[in-house]
Amino acid sequence: MFNFRQANLQDLEALMQLRLELLREAGEIKGNSDTTNLAEATRKYLSEKIPSGEFLAWVAEVDCQIVATSGLVFFQRLPYYGNLSGLEAYIMNVYTIPMWRGQRIATALLKEIISFVRAT
Repeated sequence: MFNFRQANLQDLEALMQLRLELLREAGEIKGNSDTTNLAEATRKYLSEKIPSGEFLAWVAEVDCQIVATSGLVFFQRLPYYGNLSGLEAYIMNVYTIPMWRGQRIATALLKEIISFVRAT
C-alpha cells in the first residue's frame, strides 16, 4: 500500500508544504500568517541541501501522493569517547498528513532512516 523512498529534488514542493503544515500544527505559524518568506527560505534550503547530501529526506507515498516525510541532517561536534569522529545525525521534520496517521507510517520512515545511518 505504501511506497517508502528517499526524497529527491522533484519532491521539493511537497516537502516544503509538509514542513509548513508541521510548523502550523506545532504552533510556530499562527493563524493566517503570511508564510511567503518562510516557504521561500525552506525552498532555498532544500534546493541546496538535498543535492549536497546535507539534508536527506524519506517519504511515504500512496498512489504517487506523498503522505508522510522524515528528515535527517548530519552535523559535526567535538569528538568524545563514544564518538571519536564527532559526526552525528539528527532526525527531524517527521510529519504525517492527519488522515493517514495511526498506520505506523512514521515508524516505518524512522526505520528507513535508522537502516540508512547504520549502513553508512
